[in-house]
Amino acid sequence: MSALPLNALRVFVTAARHASFKDAAGELCVTPGAVSRQVQGLEAHLGVPLFERRHRAIELTQLGQLFLAQVAPALAAIEQAGERVRGLARGSVRVDATPTFALHWLIPRLAEFRAEHPQIEVRLGTSQGPIVKSGAVDLHIRRDPAHFAGLAGEPFMREHAALVCSPRFPGRSGWRTPADLLAVPLVRMRSRPDLWPKWFAAAGLGEAPAAEFIEFDNTILAIQAAVEGLGVALVPRLFVDGLLLGGALVEVPLAAPFASGAYYLIGEGEPGEAARVFAGWLRRRAADA
Repeated sequence: MSALPLNALRVFVTAARHASFKDAAGELCVTPGAVSRQVQGLEAHLGVPLFERRHRAIELTQLGQLFLAQVAPALAAIEQAGERVRGLARGSVRVDATPTFALHWLIPRLAEFRAEHPQIEVRLGTSQGPIVKSGAVDLHIRRDPAHFAGLAGEPFMREHAALVCSPRFPGRSGWRTPADLLAVPLVRMRSRPDLWPKWFAAAGLGEAPAAEFIEFDNTILAIQAAVEGLGVALVPRLFVDGLLLGGALVEVPLAAPFASGAYYLIGEGEPGEAARVFAGWLRRRAADA
């Protein structure tokens, strides 16, 4: 007997999964007639019926069920092997991250990845809010599970928020208690309304004491406002480590940084080899941070 036709096997598995030639045709971007002909050709090759045809419906025969149980895992393994080979040949990983994470954490470390893996190109894009599933991205990086678009996320780094300000900020040497901050401008981000209420509550000041806020759209602007001396900011510490080290910001020692979330890796499907390598590096680098 000649070898089984791989394209007909793929069509058969798709039709069995949908229990419909029409729906399988929609997924495969062909006509229902083309699906039917592929299945008929496979049945002729095997010499057994795989489906029972009914009015506007199909159902696997007993032999069809047995064949599907054997073929589907094997076909999936072939497709995964192809993805890995394509990933190695392509030598690139497509990453979508939030702008703040990309600017303040990922980009400063990408030179390390390039030095360790010069054969892999990182194609970095940024977006905010819910993930838009397009198949054009290997790995998404998000903080808010509400933005995962139904995909599974794996946490790879914890986030802690800290108080920071410019070393030139007037009067900071006189701060003794958390309540002293209520007398100075506080920098707040519309994108992270949760941070100040959590800090106030942890400091024993209630969730919303009277305070003077200067509000900005996002963390990038809030950090720059703190650098310019506009007020005290409460921001994820992982985004300001370099600025603290360089002296552009100082940490306000009125409270220890508190846990404020986590960052997740989210893939749209089975990752290629380049994406696996990048994800492994990201986990190790986050553990060292």
